[in-house]
Amino acid sequence: MTLADWKDVATIVGIVIAVLTYLTNSYFQFRNKRIENLKRYFDAHDQLFGADGFIMANIKELEADTYKRDTTDKDMEKKFNRFLGDVEKIAYLTSHGAVPTTVQVYMFGWFAQKVHPHLTNGERNNIFWELAIHYIDELKKAADDYTKLPNEKREKYLKKNTLAYAKYS
Repeated sequence: MTLADWKDVATIVGIVIAVLTYLTNSYFQFRNKRIENLKRYFDAHDQLFGADGFIMANIKELEADTYKRDTTDKDMEKKFNRFLGDVEKIAYLTSHGAVPTTVQVYMFGWFAQKVHPHLTNGERNNIFWELAIHYIDELKKAADDYTKLPNEKREKYLKKNTLAYAKYS
């Protein structure tokens, strides 16, 4: 082999190594981005369950299906508005595919089902709550579908998420 042949071989090997490095780096960047997005989602989700927030103030009534929204209770309405603002943060994250629907339904679907009937027409018609309301509407539909699934289909549904449910089942 001539020196030119060795140069061509070295060029090809260098290109292959560069492509492999690029692919490996891209994979790990994608993986890290998913983990970061999940962390952002969990942080925003935690805000929904703050000790002085709407959900925790009404959890017993929501669980018992006895919750009645009193729109004249200014303190509770502030909590509800803060709740809607926190839902918007989650909606922004999820609208860009940050978290799979399976995770959203599993972690917040039940609450979407419970809160959905208590949204007022004023909130539904307020253009500044559109994202939060739309998210609650869509998540409620997905949660309704999820609750109708038999157990084996729910397990299959959960296995689709990025949390590697299959490792623990």
